[in-house]
Amino acid sequence: MFKMAVSTKTEYALRALLELTGDGGGSLSAQTICARQNLPKKYVEHLLGAMKNAGIIESSQGSKGGYTLSRPSHKITLYDVMRAVDDSNHEMECGKSGPYCRGESCRLGGLFDEIATRQRRLLNSYTLAKIGKIYHGAT
Repeated sequence: MFKMAVSTKTEYALRALLELTGDGGGSLSAQTICARQNLPKKYVEHLLGAMKNAGIIESSQGSKGGYTLSRPSHKITLYDVMRAVDDSNHEMECGKSGPYCRGESCRLGGLFDEIATRQRRLLNSYTLAKIGKIYHGAT
């Protein structure tokens, strides 16, 4: 059976984002997010920075500052999150290089490229809104 590993980067990023979707659109600090989800603050701050750089979230300073989604949750996909936090578990394309690669004479490249395309389509079909419904048990 094929298993796709979900890295802690993706898991923690999703858990942080789910906190942002469940708070009525208000800003949340990294400390609040981490306390609610029991996550390591330094690690999550790094992930929040990566998601901010990718345009998934925004941040503001001040006493009411914190993090908010930069766009509606139905427009943020699992693929977006994985790319933002540099989770390479979604990359299945044949690299056509390496010590065991047969180069252009290998006929498996097309298979791996097709799988990668289907996998990317699947990951893009899961929006943060859909993940939130699953997370909260409303499937």
